[in-house]
Amino acid sequence: MTCLLRIATMVDAAQIWAVRYAVQENTLTPGRLNDEDLRREIEDTGRGWVIEESGTIKGFAIGNARTGNVWALFVHPDAQGRRYGQRLHEAMVDWLREQGAPTLWLTTGQHTRATAFYERLGWRRVGVSNS
Repeated sequence: MTCLLRIATMVDAAQIWAVRYAVQENTLTPGRLNDEDLRREIEDTGRGWVIEESGTIKGFAIGNARTGNVWALFVHPDAQGRRYGQRLHEAMVDWLREQGAPTLWLTTGQHTRATAFYERLGWRRVGVSNS
């Protein structure tokens, strides 16, 4: 199985959305975000990365260099457990730090696998949002 980590482009949009809508936690209602939102995040305010298995995107991460926000980090359910999330996280965090981003931050659901994932990687919970 060939695995490739690379910078995301808008050519990847359909596969990025396919991964995003396949996840079973921190779900997203279709239409809430669109291709223009994605384009802005990977071209204007930040950068994205994808991880491919034999040409199919299995995960992606997007970080905003202006705000330090982890805008997205998702791995397709059929590719979990392969350390793809950790590889994407490392690439994104390294890049955000190189850009001089302010304190890095993110939001995610409480009591989710994502929360445990970030805490294992050293993130610290500083608050709970009701929104």
